Formats: sequence, C-alpha cells, structure tokens
Amino acid sequence: MELSTIDLNLLVPLKALLEEKSVSRAAERLHLSQPAVSASLSRLRRYFDDELLIRASNAYFLSPLAEDLLAELPAVDELISRLFRLEQAFDPATTGRRFRVMCSDYVTAVFGAELSRVISSAAPGAQISFETVSDSHVDGAPDSLRDIDGIVLPHGYLQTTDSLDLFEDEWLCLVDRENPAAADLTLEAVGALPWAMTYSGRTSVTLAARHLHSIGIYPSTQVVTRSFLNLPDVVEGTPRVAFIPRSLAERMQLNPRMRVVECPVAIPRVRHAFWWSQAREKDLGHQWLRHRLSDVAESLRR
Repeated sequence: MELSTIDLNLLVPLKALLEEKSVSRAAERLHLSQPAVSASLSRLRRYFDDELLIRASNAYFLSPLAEDLLAELPAVDELISRLFRLEQAFDPATTGRRFRVMCSDYVTAVFGAELSRVISSAAPGAQISFETVSDSHVDGAPDSLRDIDGIVLPHGYLQTTDSLDLFEDEWLCLVDRENPAAADLTLEAVGALPWAMTYSGRTSVTLAARHLHSIGIYPSTQVVTRSFLNLPDVVEGTPRVAFIPRSLAERMQLNPRMRVVECPVAIPRVRHAFWWSQAREKDLGHQWLRHRLSDVAESLRR
C-alpha cells in the first residue's frame, strides 16, 4: 500500500472515535460538528471494511479490529511526532521528548531508577517510559526497534543491531526456608524440584534456564511470570525454586520465610546491554540518551 493512497487526516478522528467510543464526544473533543465526525467514521468504515464502532442500545463498543487499531495508535503517534520534530539541535534543558525503553521490572529497579534520576536532573521536561519487554520486539529486531528508543536485554538474544554494555549480574536461587532442599540445594534437587520461571518461550527463556538445558537439566516449570519482583510471592510456601539476579535479591526486602542460596551449578554471569535500531544512530536526542545510559553504567561499576 502506498502512502499516497492513505488520507492521514483521518488519523485524528480515528484516535478520537476509538478512545471516546462516541461520535458526539469525539466531535466535542475535536471541536467539530457531529455530521463532520460521522462522515469521517463512514470513510474509516469503508477504508477498513469494518464497523469499528458497533452500536448496542444507547452506547457503542469497539469491534475486534478497532481494539487492535487502538492498541497500535500510541506507536503511530510516537512515530509521527518523531518525524515532524527531527531536531537540528537537542537541548536537554528545554526538550519535552519522551524516551521509550523496554526492559524487565528487574532492570527498571536496579538500573532504570538511577537513569530516571539522571535524566530528570539534566532534562527536567523530558519523560522516560519503561515498558515491559515485548516478544515481538525481540523476535523482530532490529526493524521492530524503530518505534522505541531501545531495549535492555542480556547478550545472547539480539545479534544484528547496535548495543551499549550496561552492567553484569549473577544468578542465585530463591527458595522457601522450609523447603527441605533449602539448606543444601544440590544439582539433583535442581532437576527434581518444580520451578517458577521468569519468561518462558522460544526466545524469551532466561539465559540461566538455557544453561541448565545446555547441560541436560530440564526442570519442571510450574509457574511462569513476566515479573522478577513477584518471584518471592510464587515461591513462598512451596517447594519451588526460582532464578533471581543477585543485585535484585540484595535490594528486595525478603520476608523471613524466603532464602537466597548459591546455585549448585556454575551459571555464566548475565551481561545486560542497551540495544537500538541503526535508524536512531544520528538522532541527537538519542545520542544524548546513550551518553546518560553510559554515565549510569559507569557509576554502577565504581
């Protein structure tokens, strides 16, 4: 589909209609007449060959396609905003730019918090958004990274894009103190006990779990979570084991029932890096962000 065949003027009423789920409220929001917004809705319906807004009694609800469109609109907004504000110069003191970084909640806790303080100090009008890692962004990199500033992942997931090393960490095991294996977690127990895993899939399995697979250990996964921070909640009171990064374990206020122990098998240290699309390379604001990431990484190494 060529851009010349698309009426980009319809993006504004599309966003208002899907968010408001009402022609009258969309018209009020856009300071347009209801007939004008109704005409836009008719054109959008013809274009997508879909009702988009479906009337039920005295209200409208979104069609499945409209729900998908609504989920994509923030990324479209961001791309268009970037396109029309390409900066010949970047002034952190006056910028209102929003930086989007994908990472785990663990990375937000041990690295992102300090990054947010550094950015707020140097660029008080800027915003940084820490977003949950998306499998589609990992699988589709580097092209999928065009709509965000970058993603923080360990080495071993992405090979075809630029990166900046940030920090290293090591893996420990989290167990309930009443777990009979807690006092002396053996390699045999690692293979026999049920596990709580953070991420689980073709490309999203943690590197620690990958290492177990590489040495022929395939523990039974009983719980899968996207959050490292809730690992204690799903391990407490159970025979489960979970991998937890040392820097996060040291920050968490674990209750007395929980115990962190050394892994009975040597797990390679995890090396986190910031990865971005080559399309961002000459973006002055992005260059500034990379310098701030480097500053925070250096401070953590001291």
